[in-house]
Amino acid sequence: MIGLRERFEKDPFGFVTRGFYKTIIGPIKYGRADGYDAERYWRDRFSNYGRSFRAVGDEGLSHTENRRMYAQAANVFADMCRREAIDFEKARVLEIGCGAGFYTRLLRDRGVGSYLGVDITDVFFSKLRKKFPGFRFVRKDITADRIEGTFNLVIMIDVIEHIVTDCKFAAAMERVKSCLADDGVFVVSPLVERRPRRLFYQRFWSLADIKPRFPGYAFGKLTPFRSGQMLTIRRS
Repeated sequence: MIGLRERFEKDPFGFVTRGFYKTIIGPIKYGRADGYDAERYWRDRFSNYGRSFRAVGDEGLSHTENRRMYAQAANVFADMCRREAIDFEKARVLEIGCGAGFYTRLLRDRGVGSYLGVDITDVFFSKLRKKFPGFRFVRKDITADRIEGTFNLVIMIDVIEHIVTDCKFAAAMERVKSCLADDGVFVVSPLVERRPRRLFYQRFWSLADIKPRFPGYAFGKLTPFRSGQMLTIRRS
């Protein structure tokens, strides 16, 4: 990952402008008593960046840098699914936070036929439905809305860090459990060591935070994933 000093040296004006927006303007514009207005924030961000990887990735990196980072992350995800013996062709898949469809494409290319993508905003849905006919896309907030159906594979990649309150985190994990099939696998990332929340729309969660939410489930080995770790949780 590119450090703060490197980011500043690469683009001082952009670095300062983004910092001012995220520490001063953003909290005023999107802040709420229960954290922040996530639907509005992500709708604005997706609309602003369009199909650029900066919409769903790191705003401080270029489209090309983000794309390279996502490609590396995809390899980690694919390797983990192989270790878990995921049968993509038979799996019923739920993706929480499908965004612009990066992992949707990966899943489709590996033979997934039964897929539900949910996101807090539907900005990309019209394009996704054209690109992935037969796949379903529904606007849902995993911290507030029930997901219909059960799934063999539930993935939640680069979403958990944007749940910023204990109450919403607990609610999201309960909704994941409610739709995970027997022997189903939940893939979640990033998990990191506990640290203070960095920004109004971002908070980091650790293994110690998530483990008590899944009593009796089988936990896989933590795997390095971008700036954190990826984890599999299997319902036994």
